[in-house]
Amino acid sequence: MTGHIRKRKTKNGTSWQVVLDKGIDVNGKRIREYITVNGSKRQALDELAKRISEYNSGSYIESSKITVKMLIDQWLTVYAVPKLATSTVSGYKVNFDKHTIPYIGNIEVQKLSAVEIQHMYSKLEEMGLSPRSIRYVHTTLREVLQYAYKMRIISVNIADFVSAPKQSKYKAEVYNTDEVAKLLSCAKGTDLELPLMLDLETGLRRGELLALKWSDIDWEARTLTVERNLVCINGEHQFGSPKTKSGNRKLLLSESLIEKLRQHRVRQNEIRLQLGATYQNNDLICCRDDGSPYHTGSFSHKFANFLKKHGLKHIRLHDIRHTNATLMLENGIPAKIASERLGHSGIAITLDTYSHVSPKMQKEAVEKLSSDIFLAE
Repeated sequence: MTGHIRKRKTKNGTSWQVVLDKGIDVNGKRIREYITVNGSKRQALDELAKRISEYNSGSYIESSKITVKMLIDQWLTVYAVPKLATSTVSGYKVNFDKHTIPYIGNIEVQKLSAVEIQHMYSKLEEMGLSPRSIRYVHTTLREVLQYAYKMRIISVNIADFVSAPKQSKYKAEVYNTDEVAKLLSCAKGTDLELPLMLDLETGLRRGELLALKWSDIDWEARTLTVERNLVCINGEHQFGSPKTKSGNRKLLLSESLIEKLRQHRVRQNEIRLQLGATYQNNDLICCRDDGSPYHTGSFSHKFANFLKKHGLKHIRLHDIRHTNATLMLENGIPAKIASERLGHSGIAITLDTYSHVSPKMQKEAVEKLSSDIFLAE
């Protein structure tokens, strides 16, 4: 590649144009790139030398007018939609539309600065967005810019030079055995009894729980196969795969839970006969009386209202899963088994997420060990 500079007169004064000559295309037309330098002749010559050096070393980046919004749209189409779950893509789109595009969407990616990104985070913080949410904005933007870096649109991921707010790790509220007993006592005979029993014994994620079908149960083997997840996008129910590959799993159920499932199926069939043609037979275990799927958000609200009505300690529906995991570990179930039942991608996630259980387990281990060692004294 060769090039030269030329002086230009503009209404705002004088500027220099760097002209890069990249050869001839298949049609015999010269391939040229023009870069404007608003500075001295020396600066223009330095820019020319820099571009030629980058080209010869293989690190040259073509000039592009692509904006942040255009890049986001490209990333969603090329990368996100083919590879990620529909619910994940939907979450990305909402995040970009609300928290990224309004602030930096019209800026050309190659001109985007760390200062502009940092300013965006400050604005979001002023609006009351939590540190956790801003970190999510940062993570997703960084992913998009990393894609641009790999595609040779930019020479550096500018998001790496920006600091997102620190977030404190969420500490889950869990129920102890007495609180679990009271919860199930209050739920007895209600439409929440079976879902809560299922969740407490299996630790399923909300979407996995609401996507369970009768065909997933092997009555003789007493197993439950988890192979789908329910999400609600723009008010529509969609069944997809579990959150992770390891989310596809087979869980052994207790005799008492199997018996409860049999009773629940009988009652569900009675309602189906009463409703006749109006019943929506989706084969779902946990569903509305007419057989239709629960909306994931409304089911969480239903649970919250239930706790309030009965004066029970407030926890999130997802904390039932945390309760299951905590009780498993506190009762001596190996972390490897707990990890497999929870559908974690690795045992490290289980140990990290439930590290708060460790002190109690260590205390019990020391007491048992001490009892064995000093038994003769």
